[in-house]
Amino acid sequence: MPAPASWRLLARVLLRLFGLAASLLAASALIFAALELLPGNVAQLMLGTEASPEAVAALAEQLGLQRPLWQRYLQWLQGLLSAELGDSYAYGAPVAQLIAERLSVSLPLTALALLLALALALACGCYAAARQGRAGERWVLLLSQLGLALPGFWLGILLMLLFALKLQWLPAGGFPGWGSEGADSGFAFWPALQALLLPAVALALVQAAQLTRLLRAALLEVLGEDYIRSARAKGLSPRVVLMRHALRNALIPVLTLLGLQAAQLVAGAVVIEQLFQLPGLGQLIFQAIANRDLIVLRNALMLLVALVLLINFIVDALQTLIDPRLRRELPR
Repeated sequence: MPAPASWRLLARVLLRLFGLAASLLAASALIFAALELLPGNVAQLMLGTEASPEAVAALAEQLGLQRPLWQRYLQWLQGLLSAELGDSYAYGAPVAQLIAERLSVSLPLTALALLLALALALACGCYAAARQGRAGERWVLLLSQLGLALPGFWLGILLMLLFALKLQWLPAGGFPGWGSEGADSGFAFWPALQALLLPAVALALVQAAQLTRLLRAALLEVLGEDYIRSARAKGLSPRVVLMRHALRNALIPVLTLLGLQAAQLVAGAVVIEQLFQLPGLGQLIFQAIANRDLIVLRNALMLLVALVLLINFIVDALQTLIDPRLRRELPR
């Protein structure tokens, strides 16, 4: 007797969770090994070649380098689970605090870029599919091809020159924070949003170009299906057929690409953060490499991997909920 659909769905979720945990464990082992097994003394690498032997020995004792490798790895895993990540060598502050501060910039930046990319892609993709073979479709394809060809940092420079320096509508860089101290202070949402708008647009334009082309192709494929012809035969308007019947099925491949783009944005916004001087996670990783702060680098890289894997897990779950074909393929 086949199991109920709800139980099969729960079994799929538990299987994905097990795969997520196994992937995180494997990633942690690779990151730890890559940084701990660097040639030479880790403490010497962090302090530089001009450091005194006494300073190198003190840092080695502080890092516990005299203990076996497997003990240090298990201790790091325990710290990850309890959010006790140690102190930064360069900043002299808890690593968990540093990462939390940077995530308050990187996560809103990524979310804003994804929302802008999705909004642009929905508008342009539906417009192009509704005007197949006409000038409107050709213009959308031309602009999307241009968006794919232009690098994000170059778009960021153009946006900065136009909207920050020439028009002076938005700040050219920096981040005022989400709140400020003082008697008249409040939740400084609008200044912080203004600081994130230009970098988010620079990140979103390239992603929107990819999503637009994929959504247009998916809509044109769906519009040729039998149930779409039946909807048209019932006298439904082209707008209703497109938005109510075709768009939902066409969004399935778009959702897959959107999940991949979210992972790319989380992991690859370091150039944009450097360009706009945003104190995000990408800038923290860049500074950790420059300062040879391996403690911060190890934990920040692990967080990036965890975010990428978590996003992929969420996308897989959403695909199962949206696509009935995937629900029929659940194990019985």
